[in-house]
Amino acid sequence: MTAGRWVVCSFSLLALFGGALPRRVAAQDGMATVLRGRVIAAGGGDVRAVRMFARAGEWADSAGVDSAGGFAFALPERPIADSLELRVDPGRPDSAAFHPARLRLGPTELAQEQEIVLVPLRWTIRAGRYAGRQVETRLARAFSPPCAGCTGFFRAFAVRGDTARTRLQGWPAERFPLRVAFDREWSRERVTEGDSVAFWREADELEEALGADVFRPANYGDALPREDGGPDDVILVWFDTDMRGLGGIGTAVSREDDIGYGDLRLNRDALRGTGAAPGLVAHELMHTLGFGHTCAWRSVVADVRRCPHLRAPGATEEDVAYAELAAEIRALLHGHGGRWGVEAAVAATLAPPERAPAARRDSAR
Repeated sequence: MTAGRWVVCSFSLLALFGGALPRRVAAQDGMATVLRGRVIAAGGGDVRAVRMFARAGEWADSAGVDSAGGFAFALPERPIADSLELRVDPGRPDSAAFHPARLRLGPTELAQEQEIVLVPLRWTIRAGRYAGRQVETRLARAFSPPCAGCTGFFRAFAVRGDTARTRLQGWPAERFPLRVAFDREWSRERVTEGDSVAFWREADELEEALGADVFRPANYGDALPREDGGPDDVILVWFDTDMRGLGGIGTAVSREDDIGYGDLRLNRDALRGTGAAPGLVAHELMHTLGFGHTCAWRSVVADVRRCPHLRAPGATEEDVAYAELAAEIRALLHGHGGRWGVEAAVAATLAPPERAPAARRDSAR
Protein backbone atom coordinates (compact mmCIF):
# COMPACT_ATOMS: atom_id res chain seq x y z
CA MET A 1 0.00 0.00 0.00
CA THR A 2 1.38 3.39 -0.92
CA ALA A 3 0.44 5.12 2.31
CA GLY A 4 2.82 8.02 1.69
CA ARG A 5 0.50 9.39 -0.98
CA TRP A 6 -2.54 9.34 1.24
CA VAL A 7 -3.94 11.17 4.24
CA VAL A 8 -6.14 10.02 7.11
CA CYS A 9 -9.74 10.92 6.63
CA SER A 10 -13.34 10.67 7.69
CA PHE A 11 -16.31 8.84 6.22
CA SER A 12 -19.58 9.62 4.49
CA LEU A 13 -22.85 7.72 4.81
CA LEU A 14 -25.40 8.13 2.06
CA ALA A 15 -26.92 11.59 2.54
CA LEU A 16 -29.31 13.04 -0.04
CA PHE A 17 -30.11 16.63 -0.88
CA GLY A 18 -32.57 17.65 -3.56
CA GLY A 19 -32.32 20.51 -5.99
CA ALA A 20 -29.56 21.95 -8.11
CA LEU A 21 -27.23 24.65 -6.87
CA PRO A 22 -27.37 28.02 -8.62
CA ARG A 23 -25.55 28.88 -11.81
CA ARG A 24 -22.23 30.70 -11.99
CA VAL A 25 -22.32 34.47 -12.38
CA ALA A 26 -20.75 35.90 -15.50
CA ALA A 27 -18.26 38.73 -15.03
CA GLN A 28 -18.55 41.82 -17.20
CA ASP A 29 -15.31 43.13 -18.75
CA GLY A 30 -13.36 40.86 -16.42
CA MET A 31 -14.87 42.42 -13.26
CA ALA A 32 -17.84 41.20 -11.25
CA THR A 33 -20.59 43.79 -10.72
CA VAL A 34 -22.89 41.62 -8.60
CA LEU A 35 -21.97 39.13 -5.92
CA ARG A 36 -24.52 36.34 -5.81
CA GLY A 37 -24.82 33.32 -3.63
CA ARG A 38 -26.95 30.94 -1.68
CA VAL A 39 -26.94 29.62 1.87
CA ILE A 40 -27.78 25.94 2.16
CA ALA A 41 -28.99 24.57 5.50
CA ALA A 42 -27.40 21.24 6.36
CA GLY A 43 -30.28 19.10 7.53
CA GLY A 44 -32.84 21.51 6.11
CA GLY A 45 -34.56 24.30 7.98
CA ASP A 46 -35.89 27.80 7.40
CA VAL A 47 -33.14 30.23 6.40
CA ARG A 48 -35.26 33.36 6.05
CA ALA A 49 -34.02 34.76 9.39
CA VAL A 50 -30.46 34.74 8.05
CA ARG A 51 -28.91 38.05 7.02
CA MET A 52 -25.78 38.60 4.93
CA PHE A 53 -23.16 41.31 5.48
CA ALA A 54 -20.41 42.27 3.03
CA ARG A 55 -17.45 44.60 3.56
CA ALA A 56 -14.52 45.65 1.39
CA GLY A 57 -12.45 48.60 2.61
CA GLU A 58 -14.79 51.51 3.30
CA TRP A 59 -17.68 49.92 1.40
CA ALA A 60 -20.22 47.84 3.31
CA ASP A 61 -23.70 46.50 2.62
CA SER A 62 -26.21 43.99 3.95
CA ALA A 63 -28.90 41.82 2.39
CA GLY A 64 -31.50 39.30 3.38
CA VAL A 65 -31.98 35.88 1.83
CA ASP A 66 -35.03 34.54 0.05
CA SER A 67 -36.88 31.33 0.94
CA ALA A 68 -34.42 29.32 -1.15
CA GLY A 69 -31.45 30.95 0.57
CA GLY A 70 -30.45 33.18 -2.35
CA PHE A 71 -28.81 36.57 -1.85
CA ALA A 72 -27.16 39.26 -4.01
CA PHE A 73 -25.01 42.35 -3.50
CA ALA A 74 -24.40 45.14 -6.01
CA LEU A 75 -20.63 45.61 -5.74
CA PRO A 76 -19.05 49.08 -5.59
CA GLU A 77 -18.07 50.70 -8.87
CA ARG A 78 -14.46 50.98 -7.77
CA PRO A 79 -12.78 47.57 -8.30
CA ILE A 80 -12.03 45.60 -5.14
CA ALA A 81 -8.26 45.31 -5.13
CA ASP A 82 -7.70 43.32 -1.95
CA SER A 83 -10.52 41.15 -0.63
CA LEU A 84 -14.15 41.15 0.46
CA GLU A 85 -15.40 39.78 3.76
CA LEU A 86 -18.75 38.00 3.60
CA ARG A 87 -20.48 37.25 6.88
CA VAL A 88 -23.58 35.18 7.65
CA ASP A 89 -25.63 36.31 10.65
CA PRO A 90 -28.05 33.49 11.59
CA GLY A 91 -30.30 35.76 13.67
CA ARG A 92 -30.87 36.41 17.36
CA PRO A 93 -28.70 34.24 19.61
CA ASP A 94 -31.71 32.96 21.55
CA SER A 95 -33.49 31.76 18.41
CA ALA A 96 -30.76 31.14 15.81
CA ALA A 97 -30.81 27.73 14.13
CA PHE A 98 -27.32 27.82 12.62
CA HIS A 99 -23.73 28.62 13.40
CA PRO A 100 -22.63 32.02 12.06
CA ALA A 101 -20.25 31.92 9.11
CA ARG A 102 -17.55 34.15 7.71
CA LEU A 103 -15.34 33.96 4.64
CA ARG A 104 -12.96 36.19 2.71
CA LEU A 105 -13.08 36.40 -1.08
CA GLY A 106 -10.36 37.60 -3.40
CA PRO A 107 -11.17 39.76 -6.46
CA THR A 108 -11.09 36.78 -8.82
CA GLU A 109 -13.64 34.89 -6.71
CA LEU A 110 -16.33 37.58 -6.78
CA ALA A 111 -17.73 36.43 -10.13
CA GLN A 112 -18.44 32.95 -8.73
CA GLU A 113 -21.63 31.84 -7.06
CA GLN A 114 -20.91 31.53 -3.32
CA GLU A 115 -22.69 28.44 -2.01
CA ILE A 116 -22.32 28.41 1.78
CA VAL A 117 -23.37 25.36 3.81
CA LEU A 118 -24.86 26.45 7.14
CA VAL A 119 -23.97 24.20 10.06
CA PRO A 120 -26.99 23.65 12.35
CA LEU A 121 -26.88 24.18 16.10
CA ARG A 122 -29.20 21.20 16.60
CA TRP A 123 -29.37 17.96 14.64
CA THR A 124 -32.31 15.55 14.56
CA ILE A 125 -30.98 12.02 14.09
CA ARG A 126 -32.40 10.50 10.95
CA ALA A 127 -31.94 6.77 11.36
CA GLY A 128 -30.88 3.99 13.66
CA ARG A 129 -31.19 3.40 17.38
CA TYR A 130 -31.60 7.09 18.21
CA ALA A 131 -33.77 8.16 15.27
CA GLY A 132 -35.85 11.24 16.03
CA ARG A 133 -33.71 12.44 18.93
CA GLN A 134 -32.35 15.97 18.75
CA VAL A 135 -28.74 16.67 19.74
CA GLU A 136 -27.04 20.04 20.17
CA THR A 137 -24.18 20.18 17.68
CA ARG A 138 -21.28 22.53 18.35
CA LEU A 139 -18.19 22.70 16.19
CA ALA A 140 -16.10 23.60 19.23
CA ARG A 141 -16.99 20.21 20.71
CA ALA A 142 -16.59 18.29 17.45
CA PHE A 143 -13.09 19.66 16.85
CA SER A 144 -12.02 19.73 20.51
CA PRO A 145 -8.84 17.62 20.86
CA PRO A 146 -8.37 15.43 23.93
CA CYS A 147 -4.66 16.28 24.08
CA ALA A 148 -2.08 18.70 22.70
CA GLY A 149 -1.21 17.64 19.19
CA CYS A 150 -4.35 15.46 18.86
CA THR A 151 -7.31 15.97 16.58
CA GLY A 152 -10.88 15.82 17.81
CA PHE A 153 -13.85 13.74 16.65
CA PHE A 154 -13.88 15.87 13.48
CA ARG A 155 -10.62 16.24 11.62
CA ALA A 156 -9.89 19.21 9.39
CA PHE A 157 -8.17 18.88 6.03
CA ALA A 158 -7.12 21.70 3.73
CA VAL A 159 -8.25 21.49 0.11
CA ARG A 160 -5.25 20.95 -2.11
CA GLY A 161 -4.19 24.25 -3.65
CA ASP A 162 -6.58 26.29 -1.47
CA THR A 163 -5.66 26.34 2.22
CA ALA A 164 -8.61 28.64 2.99
CA ARG A 165 -11.02 25.79 2.32
CA THR A 166 -11.53 22.79 4.58
CA ARG A 167 -13.17 19.46 3.94
CA LEU A 168 -14.37 16.61 6.13
CA GLN A 169 -13.12 13.79 3.98
CA GLY A 170 -14.87 10.46 3.66
CA TRP A 171 -15.65 7.29 1.83
CA PRO A 172 -17.42 7.90 -1.50
CA ALA A 173 -21.12 7.29 -0.92
CA GLU A 174 -21.38 4.76 -3.74
CA ARG A 175 -18.97 2.39 -1.95
CA PHE A 176 -21.33 1.67 0.93
CA PRO A 177 -21.66 -0.90 2.33
CA LEU A 178 -17.87 -1.08 2.67
CA ARG A 179 -16.06 -4.34 2.06
CA VAL A 180 -14.38 -5.77 5.17
CA ALA A 181 -11.96 -8.68 4.93
CA PHE A 182 -9.68 -10.51 7.37
CA ASP A 183 -6.11 -10.10 6.13
CA ARG A 184 -4.85 -13.67 6.45
CA GLU A 185 -1.48 -12.83 4.92
CA TRP A 186 -0.39 -10.34 7.60
CA SER A 187 -2.23 -11.86 10.55
CA ARG A 188 0.28 -13.70 12.71
CA GLU A 189 -2.43 -15.91 14.16
CA ARG A 190 -5.01 -18.06 12.42
CA VAL A 191 -8.39 -16.38 12.13
CA THR A 192 -11.02 -18.69 13.60
CA GLU A 193 -14.77 -18.81 13.20
CA GLY A 194 -15.06 -17.53 16.77
CA ASP A 195 -12.91 -14.50 15.90
CA SER A 196 -15.15 -13.68 12.95
CA VAL A 197 -18.31 -14.05 15.04
CA ALA A 198 -16.95 -11.75 17.77
CA PHE A 199 -15.90 -9.12 15.22
CA TRP A 200 -19.14 -9.08 13.26
CA ARG A 201 -21.27 -9.01 16.40
CA GLU A 202 -19.81 -5.61 17.28
CA ALA A 203 -19.83 -4.41 13.66
CA ASP A 204 -23.54 -5.25 13.42
CA GLU A 205 -24.15 -3.40 16.69
CA LEU A 206 -22.47 -0.29 15.26
CA GLU A 207 -24.57 -0.51 12.09
CA GLU A 208 -27.71 -0.74 14.21
CA ALA A 209 -26.75 2.43 16.06
CA LEU A 210 -25.95 4.26 12.80
CA GLY A 211 -29.05 2.96 11.06
CA ALA A 212 -27.20 2.12 7.85
CA ASP A 213 -25.62 -0.77 6.01
CA VAL A 214 -22.03 0.36 6.49
CA PHE A 215 -20.03 -2.89 6.26
CA ARG A 216 -20.22 -6.18 4.35
CA PRO A 217 -18.00 -9.27 4.58
CA ALA A 218 -15.55 -9.86 1.75
CA ASN A 219 -13.03 -12.56 0.89
CA TYR A 220 -9.41 -11.56 1.34
CA GLY A 221 -8.52 -12.91 -2.10
CA ASP A 222 -10.99 -10.49 -3.66
CA ALA A 223 -9.65 -7.53 -1.69
CA LEU A 224 -6.03 -7.50 -2.80
CA PRO A 225 -4.73 -4.12 -3.99
CA ARG A 226 -4.31 -3.41 -7.67
CA GLU A 227 -0.85 -3.38 -9.20
CA ASP A 228 -0.66 0.42 -8.88
CA GLY A 229 -1.23 0.16 -5.13
CA GLY A 230 -4.83 1.28 -4.85
CA PRO A 231 -7.43 2.36 -4.20
CA ASP A 232 -8.08 -0.88 -2.36
CA ASP A 233 -11.68 0.03 -1.55
CA VAL A 234 -11.69 -2.24 1.51
CA ILE A 235 -11.10 -2.34 5.27
CA LEU A 236 -8.53 -5.02 6.07
CA VAL A 237 -8.59 -6.58 9.55
CA TRP A 238 -5.62 -8.47 10.94
CA PHE A 239 -4.24 -9.73 14.23
CA ASP A 240 -0.95 -8.27 15.48
CA THR A 241 0.90 -10.13 18.23
CA ASP A 242 3.07 -7.06 18.89
CA MET A 243 0.23 -4.87 20.18
CA ARG A 244 1.55 -5.25 23.76
CA GLY A 245 -1.33 -3.89 25.79
CA LEU A 246 -3.14 -2.03 23.03
CA GLY A 247 -6.57 -3.27 22.05
CA GLY A 248 -6.37 -2.13 18.46
CA ILE A 249 -5.37 0.51 15.95
CA GLY A 250 -7.81 1.69 13.31
CA THR A 251 -6.75 3.84 10.35
CA ALA A 252 -8.56 5.34 7.36
CA VAL A 253 -6.42 6.44 4.43
CA SER A 254 -7.37 8.60 1.47
CA ARG A 255 -6.08 10.40 -1.54
CA GLU A 256 -7.40 13.97 -1.44
CA ASP A 257 -11.07 13.85 -0.38
CA ASP A 258 -11.97 10.20 -0.76
CA ILE A 259 -10.99 7.29 1.46
CA GLY A 260 -9.38 4.48 -0.49
CA TYR A 261 -8.86 1.88 2.22
CA GLY A 262 -8.93 1.21 5.92
CA ASP A 263 -6.62 -0.81 8.14
CA LEU A 264 -7.62 -2.36 11.47
CA ARG A 265 -5.02 -4.11 13.66
CA LEU A 266 -6.39 -6.03 16.61
CA ASN A 267 -5.04 -7.69 19.72
CA ARG A 268 -6.64 -11.11 19.56
CA ASP A 269 -6.97 -11.44 23.35
CA ALA A 270 -8.68 -8.05 23.47
CA LEU A 271 -11.14 -9.13 20.77
CA ARG A 272 -12.00 -12.15 22.88
CA GLY A 273 -12.84 -9.84 25.79
CA THR A 274 -9.83 -10.18 28.11
CA GLY A 275 -8.46 -6.85 29.29
CA ALA A 276 -10.10 -4.73 26.59
CA ALA A 277 -12.04 -1.52 26.86
CA PRO A 278 -15.74 -2.03 26.00
CA GLY A 279 -16.70 -1.67 22.37
CA LEU A 280 -13.19 -2.28 21.00
CA VAL A 281 -14.28 -3.20 17.47
CA ALA A 282 -16.83 -0.38 17.24
CA HIS A 283 -14.16 2.06 18.49
CA GLU A 284 -11.64 1.02 15.84
CA LEU A 285 -14.23 0.83 13.06
CA MET A 286 -15.15 4.45 13.83
CA HIS A 287 -11.49 5.31 13.25
CA THR A 288 -11.50 3.47 9.91
CA LEU A 289 -14.52 5.60 9.03
CA GLY A 290 -12.35 8.63 9.75
CA PHE A 291 -13.34 9.91 13.19
CA GLY A 292 -10.80 10.69 15.89
CA HIS A 293 -10.90 10.55 19.67
CA THR A 294 -12.94 12.89 21.83
CA CYS A 295 -13.37 13.88 25.46
CA ALA A 296 -16.20 16.30 24.68
CA TRP A 297 -19.08 13.86 25.27
CA ARG A 298 -19.74 10.24 26.26
CA SER A 299 -18.55 8.33 23.22
CA VAL A 300 -17.42 5.00 21.86
CA VAL A 301 -14.26 6.84 20.72
CA ALA A 302 -13.63 8.60 24.03
CA ASP A 303 -9.90 8.64 24.75
CA VAL A 304 -9.46 5.93 27.38
CA ARG A 305 -6.13 7.37 28.53
CA ARG A 306 -7.46 10.88 29.20
CA CYS A 307 -11.20 10.52 29.88
CA PRO A 308 -11.94 6.83 30.60
CA HIS A 309 -15.12 7.79 32.46
CA LEU A 310 -16.60 8.96 29.12
CA ARG A 311 -15.96 5.70 27.27
CA ALA A 312 -19.18 4.07 26.04
CA PRO A 313 -19.48 0.42 24.94
CA GLY A 314 -21.18 1.45 21.70
CA ALA A 315 -21.95 4.50 19.57
CA THR A 316 -23.89 7.11 21.54
CA GLU A 317 -26.49 9.52 20.23
CA GLU A 318 -23.86 12.28 20.06
CA ASP A 319 -21.60 10.01 18.00
CA VAL A 320 -24.42 9.29 15.57
CA ALA A 321 -25.57 12.92 15.35
CA TYR A 322 -22.09 14.24 14.54
CA ALA A 323 -21.47 11.39 12.11
CA GLU A 324 -24.71 12.17 10.25
CA LEU A 325 -23.83 15.87 10.24
CA ALA A 326 -20.41 15.15 8.72
CA ALA A 327 -22.05 12.97 6.06
CA GLU A 328 -24.58 15.70 5.24
CA ILE A 329 -21.93 18.40 4.86
CA ARG A 330 -19.84 16.16 2.66
CA ALA A 331 -22.84 15.30 0.48
CA LEU A 332 -23.73 18.96 0.00
CA LEU A 333 -20.17 19.90 -0.93
CA HIS A 334 -19.30 16.88 -3.03
CA GLY A 335 -22.53 15.65 -4.49
CA HIS A 336 -24.00 19.03 -5.41
CA GLY A 337 -21.04 21.33 -5.98
CA GLY A 338 -21.27 23.45 -2.83
CA ARG A 339 -18.27 25.69 -2.25
CA TRP A 340 -17.98 26.61 1.44
CA GLY A 341 -18.56 24.26 4.37
CA VAL A 342 -17.20 23.99 7.90
CA GLU A 343 -14.36 26.47 7.29
CA ALA A 344 -16.83 29.37 7.09
CA ALA A 345 -18.49 28.40 10.37
CA VAL A 346 -15.13 27.73 12.04
CA ALA A 347 -13.85 31.16 10.97
CA ALA A 348 -16.80 32.81 12.69
CA THR A 349 -16.92 30.78 15.89
CA LEU A 350 -13.49 29.42 16.89
CA ALA A 351 -9.83 29.30 16.06
CA PRO A 352 -8.98 27.09 13.08
CA PRO A 353 -8.76 23.47 14.27
CA GLU A 354 -5.50 21.60 14.04
CA ARG A 355 -5.49 19.70 10.78
CA ALA A 356 -4.94 15.97 10.84
CA PRO A 357 -1.46 14.92 9.65
CA ALA A 358 -0.95 12.31 6.98
CA ALA A 359 -1.11 8.64 7.97
CA ARG A 360 -2.13 9.36 11.56
CA ARG A 361 -3.17 6.29 13.53
CA ASP A 362 -5.62 6.31 16.42
CA SER A 363 -5.43 3.49 18.92
CA ALA A 364 -7.36 2.22 21.89
CA ARG A 365 -6.11 0.21 24.82
